[in-house]
Amino acid sequence: MSEPVSTKLAAENTETLTAEDFVIVRRHWNDWRKAKVRVTDLTGVHWDVKSGGVGSFSPRPMVYGYVSCDRIMEGELAHSCSHGPAPHSIKVVVVKKDNPSSLVRRLRALADATKR
Repeated sequence: MSEPVSTKLAAENTETLTAEDFVIVRRHWNDWRKAKVRVTDLTGVHWDVKSGGVGSFSPRPMVYGYVSCDRIMEGELAHSCSHGPAPHSIKVVVVKKDNPSSLVRRLRALADATKR
């Protein structure tokens, strides 16, 4: 499993995100359902164009990551837990308009670093 976002950002000498920091995620870039999760619960941050689940495509590369379905603080995601015992690591997308620009910049930088 990938390191949490906060660990990778700290390793790159950028401002560390803590369990008090939250990110809004969606299962698909255009889904109306959104969930609030601790940024420290987000792992495997990377650029992609394909969502998890049904595998819908975003119109351009976006920042994706993974979160355990039992770590949702508020809201809901398109995930049923019907395919086996919970919890599941589900692929989520960070949509720019849902989050503070400073957080989006840091997550984009982290996604950039994973391409190297």
